[in-house]
Amino acid sequence: MKDKKQVLGICIILFIAFILRILYINTEFWYDEACSWFTAKQDFPFGIIDNLIHLDLQHTPVYFFLLHFWMKFFGDGEIAIRSLSFIFGILSVPLTFIVSKKLFDKTFALISTAIVGVCPLLAFFSVEARMYPLTVFLVLLSLNFLVDFEQKHDKKSLIKLILVNVLIPYTLVGGIFYNISLAVCYGIYLYKQKQDSFWLYLKGFCIEAVCLIPYIILIGYYAKMRSLFVIRHEGEFAFWQLIEVIRNFFASTIVDNPYWPTLKTYEMTPALTLLVMIPCGYFLYGLVKGFVKSSGFLKSLYCLFFLNFIFALIFAILEVNIFTMRYILYLLAPLFILSVNGLSISLTKRHLTIFLAYFALTSICFNFQYSKKIKNLKHMALSAVREESQALGLTNKDIIITPFASDAPYYFRFTDSVRMHNFDFHKELRNPYNSKYYDIEQQKLMDKEAKYSVIFDSVFAEHCFSENFVDYFLNDVNNKTDSGRFVLVALYGEDGNNVVPIEDLRNSVKNITDVKNNKVQIMLQKYLYDILFLLERDFTFIKKYKKGNFTYILYQKR
Repeated sequence: MKDKKQVLGICIILFIAFILRILYINTEFWYDEACSWFTAKQDFPFGIIDNLIHLDLQHTPVYFFLLHFWMKFFGDGEIAIRSLSFIFGILSVPLTFIVSKKLFDKTFALISTAIVGVCPLLAFFSVEARMYPLTVFLVLLSLNFLVDFEQKHDKKSLIKLILVNVLIPYTLVGGIFYNISLAVCYGIYLYKQKQDSFWLYLKGFCIEAVCLIPYIILIGYYAKMRSLFVIRHEGEFAFWQLIEVIRNFFASTIVDNPYWPTLKTYEMTPALTLLVMIPCGYFLYGLVKGFVKSSGFLKSLYCLFFLNFIFALIFAILEVNIFTMRYILYLLAPLFILSVNGLSISLTKRHLTIFLAYFALTSICFNFQYSKKIKNLKHMALSAVREESQALGLTNKDIIITPFASDAPYYFRFTDSVRMHNFDFHKELRNPYNSKYYDIEQQKLMDKEAKYSVIFDSVFAEHCFSENFVDYFLNDVNNKTDSGRFVLVALYGEDGNNVVPIEDLRNSVKNITDVKNNKVQIMLQKYLYDILFLLERDFTFIKKYKKGNFTYILYQKR
């Protein structure tokens, strides 16, 4: 009878988890998801790898390899592409039960699985057309085989563990933090308590290290190239980023935009107390209590995931990566398992049941409400431009120019769509050797301190930033647009505020220090000024207007 209740419990949890994830699957793509499509549609395998090492410079290929073949079988619509992530997202729920049951018992496993099943952050990212759901699944699978090896000390379990561990960094660049943390924490535990198993594990780890040599070479190349970037995305780490990650990990709600850290402060409201502070307080208390009360192998697991978290924090402080929840999402399910262990030690069964019911109910309600809000957020990111081009009656004889996301024109991929050339500001200008934008002499300087002088001089020059950009723009836009046809400039969010007269730009730049302190905005303002200047050579200005999250400027070819 007890087993039947547990089976029923698992089925109910899986059903709820399925429904919550389905809520998010039928939404439009945002920028990173469009980049997934663009990378995966390249030739397998070298076209995908070439795209990563020349355009993306931050990702490893396993997810894109899988998505490439997935798209061949199921198409490249939003739901079709997201279905691959959905499979791994939903499989992570029963896998949580399997791992928890091996560590503790079935009742404990049901509690952990229920929390993972309804957690808003995991539900939301479970259908993201990115590598995050696959990484969550792989880390849980690794944890499963780790428990098997700890309990059996056999080569078969170790081989499975090593194979999965090799896949993790090749799926997510930052996944190497997990591998290193596991080797350190579990290795120390084995060395102190199980010498025979330690030497067997060490052999397996050496094999894993050899398999990761191509990964090390790849990220070495990434590190070298990113150190030369003219424009960098990584800003200084701020303490509020840490608070925001914890808040989104353990609360019954997540912030409006979960993709990037925000500067928005939190107002103390009843909703914040009930939906954020209370669940976060419980789960953090459970982690602390579980760590203090545990020993042996279980203690090594706490250390493993704490150390992984610390690695991500340190590299963010060093400005190597952004400390944002999606990059370390794979920690969340194991942290829930470990937290429930601490809570089960500290709380009565009734108390824990009440909290679980409270967290599940509030999380489920939030998912239904948030799934409606996120549709609008994603629409404003990319597809709003397609909608506007259709409203204006633009065809494949017309052109759209946007400094944001034009390197992944998902919504303009059809032959009858408006043409969108790659004028992506951050992707194109960040590479100092980009011949589309920098002249040969500039390329010799843009990866050095001298780049600030190049930028400064360009602001006060009586010509565009470079001859190469003029040639690229005239050939791709002015010369390929028929008389009477249109060019629509679409500026995302705050980009629209950076269309300024050249006199205003020059007045804001007094010296080289101004360029160093405000490089991105100065380059963007010069970039936009040059684009509009080149358009006005052959086009007539029609109108400028703001709609939704975009500022539009429409021109017609004379």
